[in-house]
Order: sequence, then structure tokens, then C-alpha cells
Amino acid sequence: MRGASTRAVRMTFPEPATLLRHRPPAVLVREVIELSGDRLVATSNGAGPWTWPALLEGGAQAAGLLVGTQVDGLSSRAVIADYRQVGIGAATHAGAVRFTATIDRRVMQFWRCRIEVHDGAGALLLHATVTLAPPSGERR
Repeated sequence: MRGASTRAVRMTFPEPATLLRHRPPAVLVREVIELSGDRLVATSNGAGPWTWPALLEGGAQAAGLLVGTQVDGLSSRAVIADYRQVGIGAATHAGAVRFTATIDRRVMQFWRCRIEVHDGAGALLLHATVTLAPPSGERR
């Protein structure tokens, strides 16, 4: 519903490594610090150095966590179907980052999310859209 206000709810979120299909050291998301309906913010697992492909993957992991929290969302075995509109603000970065994922739309079993990655001072390092899909054996 457009124009409706949402309120962030304080809750304990499971450790992202237990929900993602990746295992360390490929888990780039450390902790979910905000989850409010269609938006998730998470901190990075480590302080880099980060390359732009790692920032993009971390954003996709945040999107996967977000979509997994939705009613009829995807499982932890979801796959990346598509990246679009990738904007790189910094090719590399040293230091912790924050990953933000927001649901843009759902079309059939596919979920498109906008992702942003910011440094500790709030500067935008990368933005993109990522489309997530269930693995072929789970399609409805």
C-alpha cells in the first residue's frame, strides 16, 4: 500500500551464515541491523579490502536474506538470475561496509531487489538491481 508508514521492529535475527547457501569465507554479511518489511540493512563480515565484485556479491547476499524473510519467499538455495544497472562509486574500498537491500518487485517466482553498499561515513560505493530465483528443482 503506497503512502503507508512502516515501523521497524526490534528482533533477533539469526546469524546470516546459517541462512545463506554460502559458507565462510564466502559469507560477506555479518549481522542484520535493520529489517522493516521490504528493506534490510546488514553489516559486512570483515573490513576488506573490498573489490567492487565482492561489494556486489555482499549486496546480493543481503537481498537473499531479505527475500527469505518474505511470505512465500525463496529458500536459502536461491540463485542470482540477473544483475542490472550496476553503478560503481569506488572500484575498491578498505574498511567495513553496510549492505542495504530493498524489494523492488516480484514477478512470478522471481524477486528483484535494489541494493546499495555504503562505507562507514555513508558514501555510496555501489548500487545495482539483482534478481533472485529459486533453483530449478524448486520452481513452482
